[in-house]
Amino acid sequence: MWSELVEALRAQLGNQMVAGAIALGLVGVAAASLRKLPAALWGQIKRAFIVTATLDSRNDLFAAFVAWLDEQRFGRRSRWFSVVQAPPALADDEPTVDDAPKLQYSPAPGFHLFWHRGHLMWLHRDIAMNLQVVETIRLGALFASRRMLEELLESVARHAGARRANRLTLYTVDKWGEDWRLADTKPRRSLESVVLDEGVSRRLHDDIHEFFGRREWYAQLGIPWRRGYLLFGPPGTGKTSVAYALAGELRLKLCALSLANPKLNDASLAELLQRAPPRSLILVEDIDAFFVARDKQDARMQISFSGLLNALDGVGAQEGRIIVLTTNHRERLDAALIRPGRIDVEVELGLASAWQLQQLLLRFHPDAGEVAAQLAASYPPRTLSPAQIQQVLIARDSLDEARQALLQAFERAAAAAVPQR
Repeated sequence: MWSELVEALRAQLGNQMVAGAIALGLVGVAAASLRKLPAALWGQIKRAFIVTATLDSRNDLFAAFVAWLDEQRFGRRSRWFSVVQAPPALADDEPTVDDAPKLQYSPAPGFHLFWHRGHLMWLHRDIAMNLQVVETIRLGALFASRRMLEELLESVARHAGARRANRLTLYTVDKWGEDWRLADTKPRRSLESVVLDEGVSRRLHDDIHEFFGRREWYAQLGIPWRRGYLLFGPPGTGKTSVAYALAGELRLKLCALSLANPKLNDASLAELLQRAPPRSLILVEDIDAFFVARDKQDARMQISFSGLLNALDGVGAQEGRIIVLTTNHRERLDAALIRPGRIDVEVELGLASAWQLQQLLLRFHPDAGEVAAQLAASYPPRTLSPAQIQQVLIARDSLDEARQALLQAFERAAAAAVPQR
């Protein structure tokens, strides 16, 4: 059979028409290959002498790089530039009442040449609009090594990090519900800066420090290295402030998550919690609203209860992070959500005690020890929230005015507590 096939092939090649067709085909293939050869050679030459890095706006480094351009001489001298209000997360100083918004300048979309550290460099900035707006910067350098560009970008990242070294970084979910974005930075505050009931601050402080100090212990016992906190109580009792202070105390990143976000579903929620920045505190406020929406079968709620539980402590849940849930109505929460293992510590933040009232007054008027003791003695316990007391103290500058206003607030609270006949 093989010999017959060879003889048939020889007979066809002996045909001048067939041989000519095959020859023309081979020439065409060779010509097409040669046409592509210059482009392929040029591509290899460019890679040999030019190094290129690409950044896009879906990553926090992009905003840091644009801020870095604003500080460079070539960036400030560009005659074709973009101007935006500087993002709060990259602002150098705290704004004051009279300050104008800080503006940020950078080369506009297009092609720009510049010199940097003895190298000819260029950037091409482009904006693509599809399902989402994505801005891209391609940064190139002639006769430079890859390491040179790596060091440049690493220095940009360090510079941005130095700006935020003593500030709390706040992350929120982007408008597509796909990833975290750096939304703002705030001054750090310690847990002691939140006036809680006696012993509560110390309990939280000791527990969270112990958690971060026992990573190896968790690993040895095969226990997932995660910690969950539930803060519950009436409005104005400091639940959100405690979460911010916990993040500031341990220099954690604060990731604020709303389950009411219509862009979120079970898959995207799980992915978000897996991709949270390292050393993060994830804050989910008003978790009871999830159950209210579920009971009402709100069509905007795309997250199922099982999806929420799996995201919090499923097989793929991230380790080394803290979850803080807050609620005004603990009784509305499903027992499966707050069982041990998902919620490790529950802290009730109630209306202000006499001790809290005294501490808040001394915070505003440090020399008012006697007046603070008198007010604490006449205060009907657990009738005002810390936020209500603080509002009174903010509105009155003098100690006497604050004392009179607090006494009036006591009377109103006592009257409201008397049942109507």
